[in-house]
Amino acid sequence: MWKLCLSWNEKKTEITAKLPEADLGSELVRKELDAVIAEMEGAELYLDDAEVVRFLNCARERKAEAYDGIVIAKRLNAQIEVDLTDNDMLASMKVTGAYGGRGLRGSEIVHALAQARVTKGINKLALKKVLVVSNQLKAGEEFVQPVAQGKQPIKGKDAQFVPLVEDITKRVLKPEKGKSANAKIDMRNLGATITVDKGDEVMRREPATKGTPGFTVQGKIIPPQAGKDALLKPGKGTEIASYDPNLLIASQSGMPLIKEKTIEVDSALCLNNVGVGTGHVKFKGNVVISGDIEAGMMVRATGSITVGGFIESADVQAQGDIEVGKGIIGHTVSDGEPRSCSVKTKGKIVANYAQYSELQAGGNIELAVHSFNNEIRCGHDLLVIDANERNGTLSGGVAKVGGKVRCVQLGVEGDTATKVEAFARFSAYKDKIASLKEQYKLAQEETMDVIRRELEFKKTPKSQREEGMEEAIAQMKAENNAQLEAVKGQLETLDAEFNALLELNTVEATEKVFTRVTVQFGDEQVITKRTHGGSIFSFNQYEIKVSSTLEEEDVAV
Repeated sequence: MWKLCLSWNEKKTEITAKLPEADLGSELVRKELDAVIAEMEGAELYLDDAEVVRFLNCARERKAEAYDGIVIAKRLNAQIEVDLTDNDMLASMKVTGAYGGRGLRGSEIVHALAQARVTKGINKLALKKVLVVSNQLKAGEEFVQPVAQGKQPIKGKDAQFVPLVEDITKRVLKPEKGKSANAKIDMRNLGATITVDKGDEVMRREPATKGTPGFTVQGKIIPPQAGKDALLKPGKGTEIASYDPNLLIASQSGMPLIKEKTIEVDSALCLNNVGVGTGHVKFKGNVVISGDIEAGMMVRATGSITVGGFIESADVQAQGDIEVGKGIIGHTVSDGEPRSCSVKTKGKIVANYAQYSELQAGGNIELAVHSFNNEIRCGHDLLVIDANERNGTLSGGVAKVGGKVRCVQLGVEGDTATKVEAFARFSAYKDKIASLKEQYKLAQEETMDVIRRELEFKKTPKSQREEGMEEAIAQMKAENNAQLEAVKGQLETLDAEFNALLELNTVEATEKVFTRVTVQFGDEQVITKRTHGGSIFSFNQYEIKVSSTLEEEDVAV
């Protein structure tokens, strides 16, 4: 029946469905249509189902449109549309394969871009790919290709403060070889001391930059975020150069210390050794000793102390950091006697190793090789481990550490006992939390007292109420509520800080834990009974946990 209704146009680009004047005798059936079109060599055409349905409905109702004819199939060229996504930062072309027609032409691709107003970030290779693929797609097959990419703005750089001197805190003290080819290494030549003279350039400021604008594929400019600017600040012993506002120069000779946005120049005393030839040393500033501090000597400094060699059975104290190129060495003493070697500072202590000594630091104590039979107290972390995390033995002695303890091996084979207390501030935190809880309880009681007074006041007849009492009660109530909230906030903050420190401040041995090692947190402690692999000891306020292969029977509490 469909054969009587279908016909090509003259150019063979369309098939029209048209009811003949004569009665077909039966209704047209949709499922027979595809086979008839295929017989007409029109299988590759685009069949418009909506128009087919319209024709069938019109034919059933014998409407004039059915007799005039409705185009139901067309020969279509490859179709193209441009989609913009990611806030117009990406343009993609969606190509639909031709229905019996041809692929895309270059002019059609250019026109599609123009229609979508895509002018920036166009990838010509991607356009060529679209052109080629459009001729290879099956009828109705879709292909999507990104063809243009916008550019995000580049944030401006913040102002940079570039030191023009070496950072003394990062200087590696090591013996240097002589200049000649056959020269031997001089174990006492640890390189030139880092000092500056008056007028030397010590820091340069690189101003913040505005950044680089970006653009969308439609050419819309995206302004960048400018970098944060900051001014160069003169520090102790430095000043802004009169000829360049971005340059900091030394106003006195001494040792440069790199700080945030500035450099300080402290007076520095440089010595080869400290011994009977120099006598004891007390200096307001930094002390740099290229060699050793010999036995029985005393060194005091208000700044930092840098020692290229050893500290041997000496008394050394500083306000700043103490850095030792080699080791800190004491000798054995009888029980109850003070250690022969004492090194104390409000900053940190850094050395290769230490033995039979008293070490006390407000900051970290960092030893690369070993700590043997030392009496250690530090405000922050105790780290007995090298940069490669291969060496570092903490054995013997007692260590009371404000923060965490980390080493490669903890303890030593034999009968030498080792005691380590981590997070030594635990009790202080608990006391402070208890104090705040008591304050909170008192504040609650005071608030309840005011509320009771307020209730009693309201029960009193107005004629008998004291003048100004209502305002006084309201003021007391507001003050007590403010006090209650303030204490509550302090308590919550301190409690969160305390829990975070509990989680952070552990005792860790990365490779091995030996016998007779006592690990203490607060009033709790455990003692290892046999050798184990790497372990982490942590504390949850109630018990010490060991995350390792340790079994319960291997630990004595």
